[in-house]
Amino acid sequence: MKKRYFLLAVVVLFLLYLLWCNISIIYTRKGKADIPLLINTTYKTDSFSVGNTTVIWQGFYHDWSFNHRVNRLGDWVKEIEGNNGKINAVFNHSAATGSGSDILEYQTFFTFLKSDKARFFSSSVSTAVRGREATSTTKNITVKGVWPEALKNYHHGIVVLNGFDLYCRSSVDGKVMGTGNADKLSQLFIEVDKLRFSGNEFEFDLSIKLGADCDSPECLNFSPGDNEWFDYQFTIAYQVIAYNEGVHSTGKDLSQSYFWRKPFKTRPDIDPNEISRKDKTLNNQQMNGLSGFNVGIPLINKIDINLPKGKGGLIRKRLETPHLLSLDIAITDYTYNASTGNCILDADLFFKNWKPEMHPLSYGNDGKAFINLGLKLLQINDPNAIVESQSIEGKIRWETTQLDQREANDPNSVKSFLFSK
Repeated sequence: MKKRYFLLAVVVLFLLYLLWCNISIIYTRKGKADIPLLINTTYKTDSFSVGNTTVIWQGFYHDWSFNHRVNRLGDWVKEIEGNNGKINAVFNHSAATGSGSDILEYQTFFTFLKSDKARFFSSSVSTAVRGREATSTTKNITVKGVWPEALKNYHHGIVVLNGFDLYCRSSVDGKVMGTGNADKLSQLFIEVDKLRFSGNEFEFDLSIKLGADCDSPECLNFSPGDNEWFDYQFTIAYQVIAYNEGVHSTGKDLSQSYFWRKPFKTRPDIDPNEISRKDKTLNNQQMNGLSGFNVGIPLINKIDINLPKGKGGLIRKRLETPHLLSLDIAITDYTYNASTGNCILDADLFFKNWKPEMHPLSYGNDGKAFINLGLKLLQINDPNAIVESQSIEGKIRWETTQLDQREANDPNSVKSFLFSK
């Protein structure tokens, strides 16, 4: 008799889970009109450090050993101090999972540049971005500041990305919408563009979009109240490049899209459905510049990631936003031909949801990835310029549990490296 009741209880629980997998209890409602979706936007407006030496951020690799929600994700360069051929720049990479301890391996790509034909300064914009789960929040910010006195005789310029940092806000950061737990990334868009001058002031356009959802079993909550929100602190690092004659820039977009299938359960060690970075690399992409410039460097000014829901879950049927195993946004190699003004580059625009032999509670989905990268080719006619392509590798060990989930802004979620030359 006891065995019969036990089996009945198991069947009822399975049916309830099956119902949850096909009729989502994670719902989306219209946001309340009095709740701002972008708050606490701050940025530096003057006293920038200007120099003739800089580092150009060219992206990153971000690889966990099994897949997770996005509690923290970032790769960026803090304000750069560089002049008279010397430079100090702090590179940062951030990573935090939702509820599983793991070790992240990362790599940051960049180019060192010294030139008397251009001047450089860098800073960042920070804001809190919230929205309903399974939706996205889009905002345009006009960033304004005082044009540095050292650049008063410079009349042209461009603005590019120096990276970004994104982490799930908690009560430490103030009032939080939702539960304060990590979500899964569905959309990420960052673009800096249209640098403008007016008197002793400058401004440029910053566009951001963030979408997230937590529609998998570890995110189920039955606490009362309106909890179906994502709430992230978003920092966008940027760099302004000012110049007159002897410098030119041109733009190009790279696009990557592909489909992957959920794991093929009968071969857990070598899975024919697994995708790899090397199979998705965009090789020999060409940027066409002007001849007559001896230096050419590809820069990033836009990142656009879209990750639709795919079938997966514990019973492989539910539509879910994919967990993140790897995210690679990087210009990994490039060559420049001064006689033609053309640059040939390799780029990795890669998202990976699963691999064989992950953590026992991890699983993979069917899915799609749409990734776009906006580039600018910076050309300089300076025979004395110094250009060196480099990269930094590191690891972040993140310790947390499902019952005691660590806050994303914990100092252990960031690894920093001081670059001096």
